[in-house]
Amino acid sequence: MEARSFPASPLLVAAPLVAGTVMSAATAFADLSPCMLTASEGRQEIRGRCTTLKVPLDPENPAGETIGLHVAVVPAVVETPAPDPVTVIAGGPGDASTRFFAQVHGAFEQVRRTRDIVLVDQRGTGKSAPLHCENFRELGPLADVVTDVDTLVEMTLACLDELAPDPRFFTSSLAVQDLDRVRDALGYEQLNVYGISYGSRVAQHYARRFPERTRSVILDGVVPAVVALGPDTAVESQRALEAMLERCRTDPACDAAFPELARNFEAVLTRLEAAPARVAFEHPRTAELQEVLVDRLTLAGVVRLLLYSPVTTSVLPVLIDAAWRGDYQPLVTQGYLASLGVEELAMGLNYAIVCTEDEPFARGVDLEAQRATYMGTAFMEMLGRVCARWPRGPIDDDFKEPLESDVPVLFLTGEEDPITPPRYVPLAAQRLTNYGELIGPGQGHGMLASGCVPRIMAEFVEAADPTGLDLDCAERMRPFPLLTSPLGPAP
Repeated sequence: MEARSFPASPLLVAAPLVAGTVMSAATAFADLSPCMLTASEGRQEIRGRCTTLKVPLDPENPAGETIGLHVAVVPAVVETPAPDPVTVIAGGPGDASTRFFAQVHGAFEQVRRTRDIVLVDQRGTGKSAPLHCENFRELGPLADVVTDVDTLVEMTLACLDELAPDPRFFTSSLAVQDLDRVRDALGYEQLNVYGISYGSRVAQHYARRFPERTRSVILDGVVPAVVALGPDTAVESQRALEAMLERCRTDPACDAAFPELARNFEAVLTRLEAAPARVAFEHPRTAELQEVLVDRLTLAGVVRLLLYSPVTTSVLPVLIDAAWRGDYQPLVTQGYLASLGVEELAMGLNYAIVCTEDEPFARGVDLEAQRATYMGTAFMEMLGRVCARWPRGPIDDDFKEPLESDVPVLFLTGEEDPITPPRYVPLAAQRLTNYGELIGPGQGHGMLASGCVPRIMAEFVEAADPTGLDLDCAERMRPFPLLTSPLGPAP
């Protein structure tokens, strides 16, 4: 998510507070023990202190079944940290906050100088009763982007039949209760909440349910409460694609290298729809020769993933040109690398969220607008068919209403975000009284590591006030240059 929202398918006994004091996590929760937080396949690691907190599966039945929440605290650098830590809520839905933080911890180093970082793998993710679809995880490279809609629906419903615990009890409304149980157990009075992508939805609802416990909120790639994700996916991704194509057309070097890039992309889509290609490629990790089927959905899935980041967007002209010339190996290799984060998602949790909080609220879908995009209608078709069978969980009555709050909020948005565009900010901010907004020119989904943003986040958390921030620093951001050959951009 990596902060990805809604994956590219077809390419989706608490310790009491100590009276009168606020203690650090290491002293407030004696069960914390040293641990290593890791990202994908252990490639990135960071030291923390971890524990498991038992909570009811169904809060309405506290004497019933329980699940364990995986909790980690990454201590502040200073010996005596500020009393209010930062909690980081990952996206997906389905990403684990511990994994996500291990991947992006550098962006929080300035924040962590004075504050602990509290991480809770949301119920259904990571090590918190994960709802994984093992049949998806066993498919191998590019499995999330090369399968047809009928097969995806069949596999997803087969996963549903195997899931335990009951997937109805894995919604955002329950996740915010879990987060506040953790806050209470660790002995903190308040939290500063960072949420990215889908995690921004959870962050907003936490501020709604527990306003007195929320000191500040950072929403990175905001999902407004009033928005059902899904109907806009294809249209917004098309917008981001067209922005890249227009950049190439107006860039002399890119246009000279690829003078018919938009037309050639359409030609490749048409060709692969009529005649999918089997492509042998060298696995980028193991160097083993593997074979995959490349069809229109493969191309659409890979393009969608690459559009999330300005760095990966920059390679699209070269990939499209190679595919037009009949060489699909670069596309497959980049698609595999881009899909590594997606395969970490707990897909059962993803559908538990989407089929409760999004698909039932997707009304007035403009199918004609979707058909006009490179993704087409397959994404919404799949969601509709899966969610017709997926059991819905509990959702708070006010869950889909805009957050009404005077809590300080900072919005971070990429100008070319293909899933949570800048136009979502006013929808999320309509009942907020104390917020600031930073839009990154030419940036994609997830702004936390872009340019001046790590400093801005640290200053905002320190002051808990969006006024006085140097948000104009975003004007100095630039998109990554488009590549004109496999060797890089033009000089």
